[in-house]
Amino acid sequence: MLIAERFILLALDPVSGSMRLPHPDTDADALCAAGLLVDLLLQQRLRALAPDYLHVDASLPSNHSLLTMAADAVAALTRPDAAAAINQVKRRHGRLVRDLLEGLYRRDFLHRMHDWRFWRDDALRYPLRSAQARNDAAGSLQYACDNADDIAGLGLLLLADVAGVLTSHLDARQHERANRILLGLNGTVIDESPRATLALIRAALLA
Repeated sequence: MLIAERFILLALDPVSGSMRLPHPDTDADALCAAGLLVDLLLQQRLRALAPDYLHVDASLPSNHSLLTMAADAVAALTRPDAAAAINQVKRRHGRLVRDLLEGLYRRDFLHRMHDWRFWRDDALRYPLRSAQARNDAAGSLQYACDNADDIAGLGLLLLADVAGVLTSHLDARQHERANRILLGLNGTVIDESPRATLALIRAALLA
């Protein structure tokens, strides 16, 4: 499952089927675009270059169409920083959250319901169908709190933190450890390591 999909499961209200982020001005599409960058990082197709640029290998198609799209979008930029890469992926796709929700629905992780009082696209709701999938995503967060070298978990942690949904899935002890791990990214030396790439993505989302 994509990091962006795990993030969707964590941020989705399981009953209403709508994204419920504490801060209404949070850009869920940008967070999901950043999640796709984390997935490219996990595939060893994205890395940081000093001082603050990203390089993507778009020479081969991915096993997921959204990752192919994301790689092609970043590759179209000249020496992009993380903010430019996130914005480019978001613009190239157009409705990233909606398509991720649809993908989870097609694989039976979510229901899909239409509020017939409205005729807009946002009248669609996606209540949770698979509690196990959501629990697995929360488990990834919890595991990352005790395993700072878990790059996938750390990527999910930073998305959940920026979105403001960490406290919904971590107890007080885990939350304190998660904050310490995330703050540790602030002083990361920018090199070609996965942590450096995550540090640039996090800084771009917080800017």
